[in-house]
Amino acid sequence: MARQRKTEREPDFNLTPMIDCVFLLLIFFMVTTVFKQPYSLQLELPEAQQAQRVQEKKLVSSITADGRMEINRELVSPSDLEQVLLRHKQGTRSLTLIVRTDRETRHKHLLDLIEVAKRLRIEKVVLATEDEKVEL
Repeated sequence: MARQRKTEREPDFNLTPMIDCVFLLLIFFMVTTVFKQPYSLQLELPEAQQAQRVQEKKLVSSITADGRMEINRELVSPSDLEQVLLRHKQGTRSLTLIVRTDRETRHKHLLDLIEVAKRLRIEKVVLATEDEKVEL
């Protein structure tokens, strides 16, 4: 009996199913894409005869590593924090509080300030950190 030699052939890869899948995905994304602009209201805004530009002053607080706090350059004790912050909020009409701290500031002092700001309905608290210690 003569043995038949196995011929070594490299496997054939049929790429047709992969190409079909790619085209199906392409068609799917093209069909589901929205090309229209979303609906929007067309408004005609009134023009003012006299206008005053209101500038929003900043509400800035600084906290040092030892817990000393100031609001808009006014030194504040923890017991007076809420009253002083409310007064400055009403004076500046700002709903954003910028908090400056240094690297050694404890989280406790920062969280106390944020809790008071939430109670006073300050909408946005922005944290600004500095490499050097904050000088009061």
